[in-house]
Amino acid sequence: MISIVTGTLNRLKFLPRLIENTVDCKNVNLTAPPLELVLVDGGSTDGSIEYIENLNHPNIKLIKVGKRSGYPHYMNLGIKAAKHEWICQWNDDVLMCNDWLEVQNAVGWDTSKPAPPIAILFNWKFGEVEDMEDPQWLQCSGMRDNGWIIINNAEYTYPQARGEQHNEVCMNYGIYSKAVFREHGLYNESYNYYCADAEMAMRAYHNDTKFRTDFDLKVCVLPAEKRAIMYGEDVARYGEFCQNKFYNDPNYLRAMNRLETKNKR
Repeated sequence: MISIVTGTLNRLKFLPRLIENTVDCKNVNLTAPPLELVLVDGGSTDGSIEYIENLNHPNIKLIKVGKRSGYPHYMNLGIKAAKHEWICQWNDDVLMCNDWLEVQNAVGWDTSKPAPPIAILFNWKFGEVEDMEDPQWLQCSGMRDNGWIIINNAEYTYPQARGEQHNEVCMNYGIYSKAVFREHGLYNESYNYYCADAEMAMRAYHNDTKFRTDFDLKVCVLPAEKRAIMYGEDVARYGEFCQNKFYNDPNYLRAMNRLETKNKR
């Protein structure tokens, strides 16, 4: 059982497709696991709130913040309100290319029961709705192949993108068991926006949460106006955080030893 958590603000045009792809997915009532969509609205004035409320959907939970909410704040609100044991980190302008049953199977755990700290990174790529039916667009054989993106510099060697930290793990899209947040805390709300998702993933990864990179679980990120606001202070603080993690954390050293051993095989 999975709760999909995202914030939204004046994105009415994306909501019908989001709902169709999640709680109203054609396979949900047949093969896919029960899904819950938790929407944290930051004060929409374009009719988004009225649209969701009029739906009165049994599997949609709407949280009205009343003003623009930072990424870590709305994720924390959504996680606290989510009823299921698995939290899917999402955005309102992304679509799952796979059947949600594939997500449940990839977890490898009975999603109706509590689980140990586990996380799975999804593959993502910018595209249009019609691309999701194109086998050539969907093709991916490894890290950063064919435009697909997963940030797992800690366990794979591949050309990093500008702005990525060496040995960084970042869950842009993916799924956490709730045990991750119970054991390691929620998203750090001292970050305004940028780096908050990476800081959460790094903190979990270097405290022995079991991360898995799944190239076959694919997310289509639709064209939209810029959403992420890059605060220089956040970026600088995150860089310092990474340096401290890399060179002072025994868990990181153990992870690097495991990586070196794997690469020698």
